[in-house]
Amino acid sequence: MPPLSYERYGLTGNPFRDLAAENLDDVELYHVNLQVDDTLRTIKEEVLEKENKAMVALAGLHGAGKTERLRLAASEAEQRSVFSVYIDVPDRIDPFPAALVTAFQGAAKLGGFSRAFSPPAWYRSISALSAKGKKFNGMAAGRVLAQALNDNAPAFLLLNDLHNLKDSPQFGEVAGMMSELSDRIKPGVLVMFGCYPSFWQSIQKAQTTFASRINRVLALPTLHSEEAALLLAKKLLAKRLVENLDPTYPFDRDAIAFLNEEANGNPRRLLELSDRAMEYALHHKSYRVDVDCARNSKPARKAEAATTPMPSGPGADSDAPSGGVTPSSPPYLEPASD
Repeated sequence: MPPLSYERYGLTGNPFRDLAAENLDDVELYHVNLQVDDTLRTIKEEVLEKENKAMVALAGLHGAGKTERLRLAASEAEQRSVFSVYIDVPDRIDPFPAALVTAFQGAAKLGGFSRAFSPPAWYRSISALSAKGKKFNGMAAGRVLAQALNDNAPAFLLLNDLHNLKDSPQFGEVAGMMSELSDRIKPGVLVMFGCYPSFWQSIQKAQTTFASRINRVLALPTLHSEEAALLLAKKLLAKRLVENLDPTYPFDRDAIAFLNEEANGNPRRLLELSDRAMEYALHHKSYRVDVDCARNSKPARKAEAATTPMPSGPGADSDAPSGGVTPSSPPYLEPASD
């Protein structure tokens, strides 16, 4: 029996295999602008023009688009030849200094001769952060990082999943680093990090100095039906074989609305459910993904919960996914200070 082909839908293949922003080379191509992105665009432009500085927290649940927006900022910086440092924050403090050093050194793009014989002062100071046997000192690190960013302004420092370190015994040092960074950066520098909403709530209680330094805390909103349709259309376009089709074909609008409701407006969850629905329609030789296909492809709650990893141990977070269900969040959280 010949394998089922996505040509039935005018596609070269399944467009929903790459769910994570970190797996996408063309993050701008798939990004759907929401109201929060207008705010971020203004902040970034002010920084790029050296009119302002900012420390911004992107608060969102798993799959809400934190990593995507950090990657988007990095992509925009690269296009404009702006100094940009992106770091996937580890879940232990030990490798964190080395990750900082590697990322800053990579952003410097120094030639072999310059790196060996005449590196800038900030480069030498950064390199010392991960000296063997040296204990991580957050205040000192914040001073060094701020100097590196100021010397290369306009500059972005983008920290993905800062909440990974919240249970470290040395998180106080990380909070101190961020506070010192905020105090010392000058106009032309953006420090932006992604985190779970509960992380923001916890630092408000336990790390008040750090919390008070954050200029804006933006909670990533859930998708409306039209925004969900645009996200699917962008994903489908990348695999489209046939022109002049409805941008969301084979999905009809009622099916998209149903899937988005089931996903509670969470982008990653929407793509996961859309993948299931299209596979179901393909195997049942349907020429459209309608509401019936979407509904019948939905996994049973018990089975879904059994196959979804639950957070556990010291790194577990109340905002991590549970049973594949992502609760909605308000469009904004009030900034700690402006």
